[in-house]
Amino acid sequence: MISIIVCSRNMILPDYFLKNIEETVGTEYEIIHIDNSKNQYSIFAAYNQGSARSKYPYLCFVHEDVKFHTPNWGKKVIEHLQKQKTGIVGLAGGDLASRIPASWSAFMSSIKIIQADKTGRKPLRYIHHPSDFAEKSRSVILLDGVLLCMKCELMQKIKFDEQFDGFHGYDFDISIQSIVAGYTNYVMYDVDLEHFSHGKPDAHYYRNLIAIFKKWEKYLPLIGKNVTDEQRNHIPEIEEKRLSRLIRLMTRTGFTTDEIIKESTYFANVIGSEKSTGTYLNQKFRIYFLRLFTCPKYLLIK
Repeated sequence: MISIIVCSRNMILPDYFLKNIEETVGTEYEIIHIDNSKNQYSIFAAYNQGSARSKYPYLCFVHEDVKFHTPNWGKKVIEHLQKQKTGIVGLAGGDLASRIPASWSAFMSSIKIIQADKTGRKPLRYIHHPSDFAEKSRSVILLDGVLLCMKCELMQKIKFDEQFDGFHGYDFDISIQSIVAGYTNYVMYDVDLEHFSHGKPDAHYYRNLIAIFKKWEKYLPLIGKNVTDEQRNHIPEIEEKRLSRLIRLMTRTGFTTDEIIKESTYFANVIGSEKSTGTYLNQKFRIYFLRLFTCPKYLLIK
């Protein structure tokens, strides 16, 4: 009863992936392969196309560089999705979408995943966070896109936003759509999945992230149910730190000086920060010294 949707750079899905799904899913399923070998689709468009082609009531959007370790994981996903007002379930996420663009893992992350190395040289990392968490699921705001599962009926209310291109930020945007529509997202702790790659955010990643957080600005911050009142009081401080980090990341990934000043000024105004604003000349000097000490290859970028 599950439609498994995969956007692939390959014309044919790997045999190991197909065999693993067959041996572990434990329920009736179909695999919808979106052949993106010619790079004709963004992941937003590919996933919408896959959803439109699906025939089963449950959808799983998943990367192809994974291996499921849990028998009957499909049945477990379906069970998770029976909880009232459940939106999207996955295997990694975080409790805060602040007003400043940042990774889902930047605050109170929830993770149940096996992180592998493509080369096989490094040992597997079994990541279970919070380490003492023993329940089957934990509510979150944002989810990581390695695995996103939902009811087909939810996709009648939300869609992957095709105004964005490329392959970054789709998970942030669809997670926020689910929350804004009145649903709760969860990380599952009874499904084990091995992921064979590490993300490496580049400039396009941060440009998409910035655009997505601007899109949802009027709803932010979105704060998870597990966040205490004391932790909520520290969110303005967290946002200040996130803004400083965003400036460093834009610098390291090759944004132009004018781009960095434009975006940092925009978000400084959003949170009412005085620390990250200043004269144009002062900001240029700050960016120059960041490049000098952290990323000299970008020193010549204007």
